Amino acid sequence: SDVFFIKAQGPYASAQDPTTGETFYYLSSNTLSKGFEAEGNIVVGHGVNVYLNGTLLSAKYKGSDLWVANSPHDTETIGVTYLHKNWDLGFFNKRIGQMWNDNGGINQAVAIDPFAITNLYFNYTVKQASFLRGTKFRVAVNNLTDSHNIIGVTPASTKTNLPQPGDILSLMAGRSVSVSSKLIGDRAVYACLAAAAAGKRLLLANKE
Repeated sequence: SDVFFIKAQGPYASAQDPTTGETFYYLSSNTLSKGFEAEGNIVVGHGVNVYLNGTLLSAKYKGSDLWVANSPHDTETIGVTYLHKNWDLGFFNKRIGQMWNDNGGINQAVAIDPFAITNLYFNYTVKQASFLRGTKFRVAVNNLTDSHNIIGVTPASTKTNLPQPGDILSLMAGRSVSVSSKLIGDRAVYACLAAAAAGKRLLLANKE
């Protein structure tokens, strides 16, 4: 666990004029960020482990005491992993606490409600004495629950912070599934050499 206090010079921020569509830039105020983070792993046994992480944050502009855009008040993560022989899997859920978006040069203008995302993965690692020893195959599912929470809002007008028909909403990306493999050591080198050789043969065949 750790406690932190950070004072930073405000960066340049940008906003889009909803009337002209042009982007304008402005220098934001200095920021003061302070908070606390703790994490830990619990060994349950029989290949099961539990991961816990939590943060409590206050990120505000110096002088105005208004929240810095996209800085969550808190975050919490819980994960469960399981390892058995060649298989391992993990289930992680992360919650993002309330945060704020700016409206042009107006800070802390639009509240973004808390949301959570759940990810899952399966790994299979070849451990037997074979040519593929050490190779890992992975299937990952991001946003398992296919949530589409609002994670950002660009107001249609800088004259009001109330919801408007022309507001631009940023939504959490939907569920996605990926499949990948990772070759280890000599297998990776051999695979690259084999691919290069195959490409060379194909090139020579095309020239003929």
